Amino acid sequence: MEISHKKKDEVIIMNMVGSLDIYTSTDFKTYLTDVLSHNPKKIIVNMEKLTYIDSSGIGMLIKSMNQVKESNCEFIIANMKEQLNKLFMVAGLSAYFTFISESEFKEKYLD
Repeated sequence: MEISHKKKDEVIIMNMVGSLDIYTSTDFKTYLTDVLSHNPKKIIVNMEKLTYIDSSGIGMLIKSMNQVKESNCEFIIANMKEQLNKLFMVAGLSAYFTFISESEFKEKYLD
C-alpha cells in the first residue's frame, strides 16, 4: 500500500493506494500518527484507489478513528468504492463512520 497526504487549510487528506490488510495496517497507523502531529481539524481518508480491505484493515480504521477523535479531530472516509461500501454495510459499520461522496469530496477538498 502507498499512502500520501495533502494539507488544505486545517484539513489533511490521506490518499491510499492498494490494500489495507494485515500486512499494511501498521503502516497506516504509523502514517496517521505522524499526520496527527500536525494538529488538523479534519482527516479525510481518500479510498478512491484502495482496492482491498480485510478485517485487520477495518479494525485499524476503527482504532484510527477513535485515536483521531481523542485528538478533537474529525475522521472522514471519502470515495469508497461500492464493493468496499457493501462490506461496511454488512458489518454494520456504515453508521459508525462519516462518509462523503466523490462529488462532495471533489467540490469541497480538491483544487
